[in-house]
Amino acid sequence: MKKHIFFTGFMASGKSRTGRGMAERLGRPLIDTDAVIVERAGKSISEIFEQDGEAAFRKMEREVIEEISKNETPQIVSLGGGALNQPENLKAIRESGVLVRLWAKPEVLSERIGRKNTRPLLANLSDEERLAKIKVMLKEREPNYAQADFSIESTNEYSENHVIERILHMLQFWKNHALDVFPSSGGRYPIFIGKNITPDASCLLEGLKLSQTHEFLICTDTTIAKAQNEMLRELRGQANRCPIFKFQAGERNKTLHNLNQLYSFMLHRGYTRKSCLLQFSGGVVGDMAGFGAATYQRGIPFIQFPTTLLSMVDSSVGGKVAVNHAEGKNMIGAFYQPQAVVCDLSVLSTLPANEYLAGLAEIVKYGVIYDEEFFTYMENHVEEIKRHDYDVLRHLIFRSCQIKAEVVGIDEKEAGLRAILNYGHTFGHAIEKITGYELFSHGIAVSLGMRVAARVAVSLGQMSEADELRQNALLDALGFPKTFSVNAEAAWNAMAVDKKAEKGTRVYILPTKIGEVKKVSNVDKEIINKSWNAIQAKEA
Repeated sequence: MKKHIFFTGFMASGKSRTGRGMAERLGRPLIDTDAVIVERAGKSISEIFEQDGEAAFRKMEREVIEEISKNETPQIVSLGGGALNQPENLKAIRESGVLVRLWAKPEVLSERIGRKNTRPLLANLSDEERLAKIKVMLKEREPNYAQADFSIESTNEYSENHVIERILHMLQFWKNHALDVFPSSGGRYPIFIGKNITPDASCLLEGLKLSQTHEFLICTDTTIAKAQNEMLRELRGQANRCPIFKFQAGERNKTLHNLNQLYSFMLHRGYTRKSCLLQFSGGVVGDMAGFGAATYQRGIPFIQFPTTLLSMVDSSVGGKVAVNHAEGKNMIGAFYQPQAVVCDLSVLSTLPANEYLAGLAEIVKYGVIYDEEFFTYMENHVEEIKRHDYDVLRHLIFRSCQIKAEVVGIDEKEAGLRAILNYGHTFGHAIEKITGYELFSHGIAVSLGMRVAARVAVSLGQMSEADELRQNALLDALGFPKTFSVNAEAAWNAMAVDKKAEKGTRVYILPTKIGEVKKVSNVDKEIINKSWNAIQAKEA
């Protein structure tokens, strides 16, 4: 890894010792930010605080971290205890390196600190007093430590070399770290994109501090269990050989009745709040397992391992989890974010052609709603997309997740901007409903819905016919179906029950041009009904 490696952690967690070992192993310089500040100021940190004040110290700390972040030579950096309190420092660290947290149990920290009794904040205390104070301080500082990319336990049971080996192993996994999602309600979670990375999932589970404390359960479906049997075994081995729960495959099985089977399975086996669901399947199971995680004992962690292109770029990112109801799709659900998303492109090798196409529909959607440059990229790489070129596919997934992450970062719970992600969905959901969710996959239905939505926009004078043709030409080139005979009245009634509807209004997301859409309410019924002609088969 050619980035800086920053270490954070509580006093006596081993930052200096492990930092020195890492520096020697990788042949990199070791920098202790506190030591640099002391050298420049010509006085100790306590003297800086006493004579110049904390603000002066923090200013020097910011300057040192900024200098390090701009240095192109990869370095090992041990951070001071308060460095992560400052947003500017965190930004510089994230942009230039990987942030590793070293942690140890309070009892271990207390024993280490008590050996020398030289730490000012914890000096001259009894063993009981020191341990109690450490627990309080750890709780206060946990929000800072939680900013780390991953955590490693520094325990007396393992040698320094063992800890370093674990860090190096995790750094290999973190090479696949593509981006982070920062939901508007707070928090953060990583998205990984790579090839054959599921067999190293134990790195992720350990790095998120889950494998030490949580029981795991893999959720999949009957189809994926057969198609990805080997990868499923790999994941199970990485997750302490945990049980596997299989939902019946298919959109029609995305119900409260089937979700209740998951609850029963977990309750009968004594799963507690210290449990974590690993969702290894497509969007249907992703939504169900996510909603299960959101509601089981009022919420447990879950991680998305999407196995379809559609779920990689859509349902696994953003935290919308739900089940269907007879009256409409995704009517019972929640906003609940995963701990991480792992997009392993190797699992796409068994994906049927129509499922690959379904994922491409959502990717085209991102170009239409948000990024004309991305749309142009797709126009220029049609053949590579059709033959599953790895580099092109990785870029499509990365940029799609990035766009969705940006939108979710502004509007997690669909109060405003996030509604643009529903482009094509109102019409697509109507198609799904009137065909009993049997004829088209979700993505294919959305691709047809996009054609109808574009026609509505043209009819309203909101979008040019040239842009409508451009959208449809890309859909055609990628191999999407062009027509489906729809009964306009049945579709109108189907759209009456839609979770995107607002009281007394019907809401549509309609394009103004490639790369931009807007929310439009209560479009005249005649315009909507006529716009279905965009996909109606022409009579011979």
